[in-house]
Amino acid sequence: MKQTLLLFAVLSTTALSGCSGSAPYVRTVGELQPGMRMELRVAGAQVEAYAPLPKQPTQAYTIEATALAALPPPPSIVPDARGIVVNAPSRLADLLVRVPPGVDLVVRSAGGDIDVSNVGGNADLATRRGSIHALLDGYAQARVGVGNITATMGALAWPGTLHFHVDKGDVTLFVAANAQFHVHMQTAHGTIFTNYGLRGTSKGTSERIDGVIGKANGQGISIVVRNGSIRLLRMMPQA
Repeated sequence: MKQTLLLFAVLSTTALSGCSGSAPYVRTVGELQPGMRMELRVAGAQVEAYAPLPKQPTQAYTIEATALAALPPPPSIVPDARGIVVNAPSRLADLLVRVPPGVDLVVRSAGGDIDVSNVGGNADLATRRGSIHALLDGYAQARVGVGNITATMGALAWPGTLHFHVDKGDVTLFVAANAQFHVHMQTAHGTIFTNYGLRGTSKGTSERIDGVIGKANGQGISIVVRNGSIRLLRMMPQA
């Protein structure tokens, strides 16, 4: 709780007027400590998440909303014991957030693309309709109703099993070359490709692969697609 009070002692919100269509109409800045998390609850706009700018303090976060039409109400920010919860109820404002290193990101969207690039923490992402693109130093899991998931994870270790699920669309997952894990991949209508040398089974339009990469040590990856294809790829070191 002491961390939460410190967080909002440095928070400021600025309403911006006279902006162009591509400029944010509201910006909020504050501070989150490593081990905390930022949770976004989004009605359906696009979400973009990045690392802080070089000139910002190390643990600074930023939340910007850009209106797509007439100015909607700004997102609300509520502290909780784990960090902050951002409520963005309007479909008429896209969000750009900057996430400090060591802070986890959670996004729950009713519809809209989610783009997470060069974030230093871990991510748990979900959208009912839209695509997810994630490039992380840590680990991720993601769920999409209709749309695609493309994720690149730099982590070698994570707790338990990471889940990737799509009802209609494709999943492409890149994993660090030295990561060890057990894997389950299954598609009801589609194909599976991997460069890990695993073999699977097929029946009609469905395919399934179960296997172990290295010693696993209790961590795993599960990729389930109802209608679409799966690609699980080992990231090879640069020459």
